[in-house]
Amino acid sequence: MKDIKNWFNPLGKESSFLPDDFMDMGKMNDFVQKSIQDALTPKDQQKTNQPSSDYKVVELMREVVVTIPVPYEVDVEEIRLSVGSGKLFVSGIWADRMEIALPVQTSRRNGYAQYQNGAIEVRLQKKSSDEKEIFLHY
Repeated sequence: MKDIKNWFNPLGKESSFLPDDFMDMGKMNDFVQKSIQDALTPKDQQKTNQPSSDYKVVELMREVVVTIPVPYEVDVEEIRLSVGSGKLFVSGIWADRMEIALPVQTSRRNGYAQYQNGAIEVRLQKKSSDEKEIFLHY
């Protein structure tokens, strides 16, 4: 441990430029591990300016289900939901408008949202494609 302190503080001064929290090896390890994880996470998967939340996105056969917990102090009538560009937009729960990326394109017409037991459940039908299977005859 002294070697690490000397490395960070080569002049041996009483005060180091690092906070005392970093002199604890467990905290230093946690910091290094988090830094490595952040560096290895692709930029499109990192949350930028997003409020922390425990929302869940589940892709089913014909629809996408998004479950968003709502704090008890939020007025449900103030919540606004919209969908477009492969994202679900939520405002009225947090200070900023939140964007939740959807795993597939969804129909903008056939959406359904319900508030129940402290959470909003949004069901969005997957966008139907004009794709048709071609059978191979042999």
